[in-house]
Amino acid sequence: MRKAAPFLMIAAFIALLIPRMLQSIAQGDVYPEWSTMRSDPMGTKVLFLALQRTGGVAVSRNYEPWQESGPKRVQYVLMGASPLILQSAKALEKLLSADGMLLLALRPSDVKSTVRTEKLGFVQATRTEVALKSDDWQCLIGTRERCKLAGKGRIWLLADASPLRNGQLQDGRQTDLLARLFANGLPVVFDESHLGVVETGGVGLLLQRYRLFPAIGMLLLGALLFVWRNSVSMLPEREPVAPSMAPQPAASLRTLLAQRVPRAKLLGTLVDEWKRALPLLPSWHKGRAAEMDAALERAREMKDVRLGYAELQAAVRMRKGSA
Repeated sequence: MRKAAPFLMIAAFIALLIPRMLQSIAQGDVYPEWSTMRSDPMGTKVLFLALQRTGGVAVSRNYEPWQESGPKRVQYVLMGASPLILQSAKALEKLLSADGMLLLALRPSDVKSTVRTEKLGFVQATRTEVALKSDDWQCLIGTRERCKLAGKGRIWLLADASPLRNGQLQDGRQTDLLARLFANGLPVVFDESHLGVVETGGVGLLLQRYRLFPAIGMLLLGALLFVWRNSVSMLPEREPVAPSMAPQPAASLRTLLAQRVPRAKLLGTLVDEWKRALPLLPSWHKGRAAEMDAALERAREMKDVRLGYAELQAAVRMRKGSA
């Protein structure tokens, strides 16, 4: 049982860890804030599913770097984005060259933010509003001094994307805002690459695409059971034998002789064994060989085993000159 303790601890750790991992994946905690694959209050999965279930709008995700995406006639949505993305003017012009649109939904920022946007044509007025400084920008919701939604050509700027998160949509549906943002009839593509969720084509993607995670789990479970089977004996533990019950050498020899050699042949067998073994001993005295043979034969002929064994011992002591 002691050998199995480490494996039982590992099994308990895995049993506690796997449900937590599955729960995190289901809730989307492994994805960054503002991701459409995150279902907790900090994500935007509710918005993605709501648009998808309307049936009138095609909704998808983009995992490739948006700067490398080919131009399409779609509405790109960058949730929780930084306003500095507008500095990539050439990449944006290429992305929208097929009459596409871009909704840049900014994360809420403090008025004293270190991000300087004066050159982009606006500044942060409040946490949820911007002040437009360039005539290129038009205010679509609010005033130019406190604008919530601004437009510049095919680029829309939402000063605060918080109303589109799961938590705010649960508290209020924001129907008017959603109708204004997604009523143009274009397919909607939520970009995940600017959040760091990029499709790399690794092993994890292949496992997810071909749904091999259950098979991997079964293999790990089989390996764990194999290790446990080879470390734990299925047989019950033997009870320790008391010292008084342990077999003694002399008793074992007597028991063996009593079981294997008939009583009538016991002395004859012993004599034969002594005759075969004694010539090999270095202390054998050839001068007393005849006398010793006679003593051995007398021991063979005796009826009483005890007397015969005593005679046999006396015959054996002759080789040392002690008899």
